[in-house]
Formats: sequence, C-alpha cells, structure tokens
Amino acid sequence: MIHLALTKQLKLNSKDVILQFASHLNSKGRKESTIKRYCYDLEDCFRYFRKKEISLDALTISNFNEYFQYLTTDRNYNEKTMHRIYVVLNQFYKFLQLNDPSIQNIIPFTNYSAGPSRALSTDDFISDSEEKQLLSILKSSIDLSDKQLKARPYLMDRNDIMIRLMLYYGLSLKECIDLQMRDINFAQNELTVHSKDGIKRLIRLEKEDRIRLYEYFVTIPEPVRPHYHSTHPLFVAFDFNRMTFHWVYDDDSPKALTEIAFQKMLRLEVKRAGLRKGLCSQHLRNTFILRKMKEGLQLEELKQLVGFKTSVSLKRFFQYLEDDKLIN
Repeated sequence: MIHLALTKQLKLNSKDVILQFASHLNSKGRKESTIKRYCYDLEDCFRYFRKKEISLDALTISNFNEYFQYLTTDRNYNEKTMHRIYVVLNQFYKFLQLNDPSIQNIIPFTNYSAGPSRALSTDDFISDSEEKQLLSILKSSIDLSDKQLKARPYLMDRNDIMIRLMLYYGLSLKECIDLQMRDINFAQNELTVHSKDGIKRLIRLEKEDRIRLYEYFVTIPEPVRPHYHSTHPLFVAFDFNRMTFHWVYDDDSPKALTEIAFQKMLRLEVKRAGLRKGLCSQHLRNTFILRKMKEGLQLEELKQLVGFKTSVSLKRFFQYLEDDKLIN
C-alpha cells in the first residue's frame, strides 16, 4: 500500500498535490505544455480510481496494474502514450519522496513495462469457439432482465454489427464510435474509417454485413434516426427510460454511443456467454490482424488495412506467429 504520508496528502486534496507537483516541474524547467499534459494525466488517473470507488488513500500495485490494463485494452492507448503515463506516475512518486524518503515508489513494481511492447500470447486473441459463443449470445435472451428484454429488439442489430466491424474488418472501438452517417454508403457497400492518426481508409463491406448495418439503422424510429450524408453519429445511444434512441434536442442530433457504454454492453455479453473475464474490443481487433497475417498479408499491406501510421505495432504479431511456428 501507499505510505501513510502520501495517503494523507491525497485524502486532504488531490488537486493540491497535483498543483505542488506542477510547481516542482516548473522549477525543473519543464515546458508549460508538458506540465499541463502531466497534470491532466494525473487528474485522469485519480478520476479513474474515484469512479471505480477505489479510495485514493488505499491504492495498491494491483490497482495500478488494472489501470494500465484499462488504458491499453479499453482506451486502446498506444505504446508512446502508455510510456508517457508510466513516466508521469513514476515522476510523481519521486516528487513525493523528496518530502518523505520513506514513501515507496510502487510504479516500477507494476506489470507495465516501460520498454518495448510485451510479447503477445493466446490470451490476447479471441478463439474460434469464443467467437461463436459471443455471436450466438447476441441473438439470445438468456439472463436478461425484463427491461433489457424490452430494449433488445432495438439493440441486438446495433451490438452485433459493431462487434463484427471490429472482428472482421479490424476497426478499433474509437473508430466505430466516431463513425458518422456521411461515412457510410449503403448503395456501394462502403464504409470510410478515420483512424486516430488521421489516416482515412475505405472499407468494402460484405453484402451480409451491409444488410446487418442497414437493419440496425432502420430499427431507429424515424423521428430520432440519424440523417443520411450528415455528421450525425452512425451508432446511437439508447435511452432505457423512454425505450427509444437518444436524441439531443439542443444539438438537433442523435446522441452518439459512448465507448464506456459499448464496453459495458460487451462485458454483459461476455458474461452471458460464459466467456473468460476481460475479453474486450482489443481482443477482436487483435484477432482480425492475426487472421490477415495468416492469410499472407505483409507488413505494409496490414498497416494500411488497419490504419496504422507505422508498422511498429504489427511486429509483435509477426513475432507471435514465428514463436508458434505458424509461419516460416
């Protein structure tokens, strides 16, 4: 556990601690933009633990392990961003130790490695049997509450096509959430995807998946349905109180489904399917990449297919295949 001297500081006012840390960074000659970034990362970290109802005066190594896992799997943070956050937390502990050398810096003892990306294992992918169970449960009403059953006809197609876009087309969760109506061309079976690196790529949907996407679209009642060729979100949030899709009248637009809402949905489906805890959107995307590699796609082809700016992240996948002697 964190030393008592630290717990008192955090419990007293976490914002004060962050301001003191910012002042320390300023005295070290750090740029203002760097200081703002470091403070934001700390605030975001504390906010995560408060939301999880984990007391800031009782943080453990395990808590930080879970936080790093959340950033990599749920938020899909890249290696560069993860390394920055690791450095921020590590420097924060060192700052606290200046006033009390007895405080233990627990960050270096977490599972996160600040060096090269860790090697992939079978746990980073969804197996064929897990995939079959997950897609099957999406059409099932097993273990649903009465309220969930009422909403099911509206949500079944939406949830199904989103998972398929990640599993069979390699979209990340953020890419799915960010899709707008102007990005879909139903007539041509085409979808324009915008990656976090600003790379735009055109994806051709299989006819069956285009139909699935359209079937979801028409389940949305016309008064709250997103408009064709507009900046309205493609995937819309659902209002369980009104039992219809959510329209924001101030913006005159449907409310976009959030990443958190999708993650909550996927956790429920994984649980209903009896699958291992922790399966997330990153597992779906990882599986897509691995399958394309097994089909023989090369580094540059894959980089373009999944919208990566560089091919560095893909090297782990090739190493995984080589280690398992799946390719020579």
